[in-house]
Amino acid sequence: MEIVFDNRCLVVRSSVLNALLVSDIHLGFHIELERLTRVAFPSEQASMLEQLQTMIRKYSVSALYVIGDFKHTITPDSSFNWETIPDFMKELSREVETTIIPGNHDGAIEALLPRKVKVADVRGLVIGDDQDSIGLVHGHAWPSAEVLRPSMIVVGHNHPSLNRIRAVSTRLNGRRNRRRSVGSMPVLLRSKLNKNCVRKSIGVPEDPVGVLMTLPSFNTLLSGIQVNRPDAKLQGPMFESGCTDLGSSEVYSTDGVFLGKVDALQVSVDETIK
Repeated sequence: MEIVFDNRCLVVRSSVLNALLVSDIHLGFHIELERLTRVAFPSEQASMLEQLQTMIRKYSVSALYVIGDFKHTITPDSSFNWETIPDFMKELSREVETTIIPGNHDGAIEALLPRKVKVADVRGLVIGDDQDSIGLVHGHAWPSAEVLRPSMIVVGHNHPSLNRIRAVSTRLNGRRNRRRSVGSMPVLLRSKLNKNCVRKSIGVPEDPVGVLMTLPSFNTLLSGIQVNRPDAKLQGPMFESGCTDLGSSEVYSTDGVFLGKVDALQVSVDETIK
C-alpha cells in the first residue's frame, strides 16, 4: 500500500483502493473566530473546496473520506450551514464518491447533505481489503472492533501542530540569545497504538499493536494542539486512556518530511518563553 501526505491530507493507494483522507474541515469556524476576536475573517469554504478538488484531480482518487468535524457548529441550525454545506458537498460528490465519518461537531449532519453523500457510524469504518485495509474514525469516541482489525488506523480530532521557535539576539540578563515562539505549523502524528489496551476498554478479544495516524485540521485558521510543548495532552479515549503514547509518536510535516519524535521535540523547546 502506498501512502502520501500532501496538503494536510493522506492519499492511500493499493490494488483495490485510491482514496483521499481529510479531517477537521470545521466549515464555518471563521464565524466563531470573528465573534471571539471582533475581527472580520474571510469565509474559507471557497478556498478549501478548490484545494480539495485540486487534490482529487492531482491524484485521480475515486473516493473521499472526511474523518470528522466537517462543520464547526455542533448542531446544524445556522444560516451559514444551510446556505453553504449542501452546495459544498454537492460539488465534492460530483468529483468522487464521498463519505463522512461523524465527529463531535457533526451533530445531525445528515440533514445538510445531498443524498449521494454517505455517513458512516460514529465508531468508524474500514476501507480497502484484508491485506491492505485501514480503519478510519474521528477519534473523539472509541472505535468499533472492526475498525481495530487493520494494522493502521487514521484519526483526526486533535489538530496536531508544532510550536515554532526562533532564536533572537538580546543583551538582557547577560544572555546573548533567547528563543521566541513565532506561531505553529500543522503536522501529522504516527503513533504506536496498543490495540489490546483499546480492546480491553471496549470489551473485545485482544490483538497486536497497530499504528495510529493523526491528521491535522484541513482548516488553516485552526492552529491545533502544539505537540512539542512539554505540557501537551491530546484528547479522545485512545490518548487519554494511555493506549497511545504521545511521547514516542513520530512527527511529519505536511509534505511528509520526518521532523522527529515528540519527546525529543519537547526537550528542544523546554525553556520558558518570556
